[in-house]
Amino acid sequence: MRTALILLFFAGVLGASHVSAQNKQRFFLYCTASGDSSARYAEEFEEIMSSNLTKSFPCVRVRTQKFIRERLNEEKIKQLKGLSEDTPSFCDDLACDYFINLELSDFLSDQIVASASCILYRKVEPLVRYAKNAPRNPASIRNIMNTVAETLIKKLGKYEICPFTGPVSITINSTIDTTHTEQYGVYCNGSDQQYRKEMTIKNQTLSDWKLERKGIPRTDGTMTFYTNEESKVTEENGCFKCKSGREGGRTYTEIRSMKVKGNGISHESIRDGKPQDDTRIELRFMDNGTYYVTTKGTSQPVTGEEKVVTSAEGTCDNLPQETKVVPKDIKIPLKEIFGPYPGKSTDKVLTQKDSKETYNSTIKEKTTITIDFTLTQKDK
Repeated sequence: MRTALILLFFAGVLGASHVSAQNKQRFFLYCTASGDSSARYAEEFEEIMSSNLTKSFPCVRVRTQKFIRERLNEEKIKQLKGLSEDTPSFCDDLACDYFINLELSDFLSDQIVASASCILYRKVEPLVRYAKNAPRNPASIRNIMNTVAETLIKKLGKYEICPFTGPVSITINSTIDTTHTEQYGVYCNGSDQQYRKEMTIKNQTLSDWKLERKGIPRTDGTMTFYTNEESKVTEENGCFKCKSGREGGRTYTEIRSMKVKGNGISHESIRDGKPQDDTRIELRFMDNGTYYVTTKGTSQPVTGEEKVVTSAEGTCDNLPQETKVVPKDIKIPLKEIFGPYPGKSTDKVLTQKDSKETYNSTIKEKTTITIDFTLTQKDK
């Protein structure tokens, strides 16, 4: 009978791969027992683990061997009576997102071993495992079954079993205000001269992301941004070499400026044949009771117009002031990590208001980033 149940289980789960996504995270518990003493507690072990799961994770749906046996009996009676009413498919009860394997084994002459392991079923990815042994008496056996169940739940606490959803607001303000000067002596026409080049950059980009986390890690929402870029290059060369070979003073100036406003989130990714927002909010829970928030996204591209003004005055190769407009594609990326913040995946609410500053010494860029979020777990 046990072999038949195992085969039926795997056939049902594989057949359920086409079942539409469920709101609840589906767990299937299967307990194997080795030895006369262990066999008497297999069903109770499943019940203990099931109870701990539903108390800790409000979104889970748990199925056990006992439940499957009852469903098989119901199905048998229905078929014998020739009933054909529209009822949920039996395969729905066999489908799972997480598979927990429970084991009880008689060990030595007076010991029993209880263990539990959980895998992410669709990826066949092991997540957590725990085992413990105890004397073979009813009180000790029940004690270690509870200990193993509670420890496994604690270990699962680093995974986001039930999705946190809710609003997330992020503002990023980046500024660059820098001047770079290059200067050295040059010699021509029998006298010492100077070469001097000065480049100033004043940029500001402000992006405001109003997001809504819908699942793990699915996120959508809106964003707006504004960027103002200005740069100026002044090159003074006391020994500028003319095309004729003659050398003399010349000053070249180039001014670039651009102001762009934009909004919208990129939809370049495809899911189920449809475009989706390229925005993700990932939660990473740590063993020490803290978590990190990683945000990723890209704005819709906007084509701005960069105005370039150039001129040159000197002993030769003079350039009258000229203005050109150059198209320039602008995309604003979102890729920030926040935390660590205190919290576990078993908490009902995660909420924070935080601000941080970063500085890129290479390009002299100062960035102020703020985040404000309240994420909650729903019961279903």
